[in-house]
Amino acid sequence: MIAKSTLTMLIVGLVPLALFGAITLVQQGDRIRSDANQSLRNNAERIASEVDEWVDKNVRVLQAAASLPAITGMQREDQAKVLSAIRKAYPWMYLVYTIAPTGANVARSDEQPLADYRERQYFKDIVVNNKDVSWESVVSKTTNKPVLILCVPIKLNGMTVGVLAAGTSIEEMSRVVVNWKAGKTGYAFMVDDKSKVIAHPVEDFALSQRRLPDHPLVAAFHADSQPHLTAFLDGGSETLGYVHANRFNWVVAVQQSTDELFAPQRQTLMLGLLLLVGAAILVTTTAVLSSKVLVRPIVQMTHAADRMSMGELEAPIRWASKDELGLLATALERLRKSMKAAIARM
Repeated sequence: MIAKSTLTMLIVGLVPLALFGAITLVQQGDRIRSDANQSLRNNAERIASEVDEWVDKNVRVLQAAASLPAITGMQREDQAKVLSAIRKAYPWMYLVYTIAPTGANVARSDEQPLADYRERQYFKDIVVNNKDVSWESVVSKTTNKPVLILCVPIKLNGMTVGVLAAGTSIEEMSRVVVNWKAGKTGYAFMVDDKSKVIAHPVEDFALSQRRLPDHPLVAAFHADSQPHLTAFLDGGSETLGYVHANRFNWVVAVQQSTDELFAPQRQTLMLGLLLLVGAAILVTTTAVLSSKVLVRPIVQMTHAADRMSMGELEAPIRWASKDELGLLATALERLRKSMKAAIARM
């Protein structure tokens, strides 16, 4: 009887608590995943937007300068004055220079020797492919460091007479990317349309212009050129990431370990298990004690009934309470007296 009552109380006390805890954990997990998805998406879109804004600002400067008569005249002395002024006004442009349609360097904002840029893809995009804006992440011939080159055509009477380009340090442009952090494992990186690293928290990746075509987020975007929310393994750790592209098709990816994302759920689970164990101990102790209190008088009355059946009718049966057990004790006492009186008459 003690075992049955204890089991019953455990079921009644713990099953609803366990169900409530399970439902709460599922809901919390869904909420955490939804919040994480939204946060990753918002941050990727924000970073891409800020990169676009930064590039647009620099492109507008170059486009405005490219329309000046001092630039369209393609005279070195006149251009050098404008290029130097641009460099002073925008210090993150370490070099501003012009290129003739042949690829020869016409003028530059520094005092370095003129160079030949005919093999640069950004030059070909403007002169050969007639693009309005071109860019390329390259190793600078001036600094021997990875830089981002932005360039626009110089036009005179509708004809492209040259190229105006500016070299910007990747560190300056990528600050908005590498400065994004989330917890201990969350970070962002950016690659260009050829999967070449433009910005990455690991500095060597940017310095060596490493290509990351096989990174799950980069591969997911290049598969269909659409934003993606993707779960994948990064260094053996399950990771959740979101990939988004800016208007130049540079891929911005943000990612964070799911272990860190779901740490609050694990903490809630551990707390819930501790509460469940504590509740089980409390319910078990209460059930055993209350069962003993309930069973003891029943056992005593059973022994009294056994004695009566053996003819022992002298010991009175008493029970102080007026509950059901008290009524049972009173009935047994009347039975004892009746049996005693009957035996006396016999």
